[in-house]
Amino acid sequence: MDYVNQFSTEAKILALRITGMVGPRTFEMLLAHFKTVDAIFEADEEELRHIDGIGKKRSLEIFEARDNLEKAQKIIDNLGAFDAKTVIYSQPEYPVILNEINDPPPLLFYRGHLPEEQEKRVAIIGSQDVSAEGIGDAVELASRLVENNVSIVGGLARGIDTAGHIGALKAGGRTYAVLPCGIDTIYPSENEAITKEITEHGGLISEYLPGTQPSAGHLINRNRLIVGLSQAVVIGEMSAESVGTLDAAQCCHELGKLLFAVIGTTNPHYEKLLEYGAIPLTNIAEYELILKSLV
Repeated sequence: MDYVNQFSTEAKILALRITGMVGPRTFEMLLAHFKTVDAIFEADEEELRHIDGIGKKRSLEIFEARDNLEKAQKIIDNLGAFDAKTVIYSQPEYPVILNEINDPPPLLFYRGHLPEEQEKRVAIIGSQDVSAEGIGDAVELASRLVENNVSIVGGLARGIDTAGHIGALKAGGRTYAVLPCGIDTIYPSENEAITKEITEHGGLISEYLPGTQPSAGHLINRNRLIVGLSQAVVIGEMSAESVGTLDAAQCCHELGKLLFAVIGTTNPHYEKLLEYGAIPLTNIAEYELILKSLV
């Protein structure tokens, strides 16, 4: 264990992710059994194998995670090259609100700032392919919420998400973007210009290793973090292809978070959003309904 002890807890968690493909749920299962990260590395392959849900193949991968400790530590040590940092589940800076979701990431990468516990936060999300009116509504809504001391959360995606970030920055407020890729990658690339402002007045957040490229799975997976970081979620303009946004609405419903929807006459998911408990907003002037829900 002398060898293992020279590495940071962050590196140990990262090594488990790299080698053993230990995601949030498996990590939570291991931590429940062993109580500490160090104890996971003290266990032999046989002990790991007999944990429910691990099995022979996974136990060997987890045991071999120690072989990647140096690589993991180097990744952690090099985060400063792009002004990034990490926070782990046990640190006071970790967004405690994420503990409300079923599988909070044990380690987060971030640039800028992390959300603060006392902040009021609302996610503004929606389709990527939207009308000028939809963009304008999202910008205005974000600005009005910020003027009432609410921070904005989104996914930095084209369309409604980006409009929400822009509206927050325009009003001088805070905004947080959850990335579907490594913290060293901006997706979509055209949003590179606004990320500097976001990191100055909020932050970029990712659960993925630096160098990780966006994928369809990552785009869906980050919804639980966008919803998890927010007290309420507002869905702006949607199209029939808004699978990701609809998934976020379902996640919001499952977590018991307040869900609002700017309802247009052509919204193809109107009935489904109502099934998820969405409170319809017929126009942006009704933003006070959102504010009242945050009290």
